[in-house]
Amino acid sequence: MKSNMENTAHRKDDALRRKIREGRRMFQIPENTNHYSIENYKAAEKKFVKLCILEGRCWN
Repeated sequence: MKSNMENTAHRKDDALRRKIREGRRMFQIPENTNHYSIENYKAAEKKFVKLCILEGRCWN
């Protein structure tokens, strides 16, 4: 049986993964997909998701 700490850590991990998926989805717009090369797209997407999560710029 999992302890309370393990359950809390698991929920936080799931929430972070959800935010990453949502940020990646938000970045997948024609303005970005048609502009960047594959390598540059990945780097720009990573920066975008990082700003979304760390600075909360993408969610209210």
